[in-house]
Amino acid sequence: MGEKSAGRYPRVIRLGISVEGATEREFVTRVLAPVLALKQVFASPIDMRGRVSLERIDKELSKLMAMFDHVTTFYDFYGFHKRPPGDAYALEDAINGLVPEDKRHRFTPYVQQYEFEALVLAVPDHAEEVIGVDGLSAKLRSIVGQSGGAELVNDGYETCPSRRIKAIAPQYDKKFHGPVALEGALDEARAGCPRFDAWLTCIAQLKK
Repeated sequence: MGEKSAGRYPRVIRLGISVEGATEREFVTRVLAPVLALKQVFASPIDMRGRVSLERIDKELSKLMAMFDHVTTFYDFYGFHKRPPGDAYALEDAINGLVPEDKRHRFTPYVQQYEFEALVLAVPDHAEEVIGVDGLSAKLRSIVGQSGGAELVNDGYETCPSRRIKAIAPQYDKKFHGPVALEGALDEARAGCPRFDAWLTCIAQLKK
């Protein structure tokens, strides 16, 4: 039969995802990577180990851009160290500005508004099942309803998404319960978090 015809197999994309910490790393590994692999996008999380700042990101991106076909980020807006003025979109613009202009076509900045736990708030039934607190689902739905959406639960110290969940379920362990609650519930999380959905749609469509 001879050689395989050119272009017969889709070209894969090596995607580096710079993540804030262990929670996001586990989420990418357990939930996002298998979904993206179906689109020939093979994602690898690179853990910043917390305390994310523009200065640290600048140093990280210079390395990652040389290692991967495409690079993206997954950081929380809440708690971003030395956060510049503005909203999550403004912070994404600031991060984008760290990449040389001729390489920006290979870079997609993303900042989670306001925190990873917005995704958990968007899947209340799964969260109740995984965390094991009766009535948790109804309380999470109430929080989301009062805020106008899971991604709109704000970034105050006592009212950020993770502390809202922790106040109801003290045993909540974000590194474990967060990613596990989202396994099998990604479509529901996307439906409740339009910013997150737009980002995931974008990186799932990457082509060489």
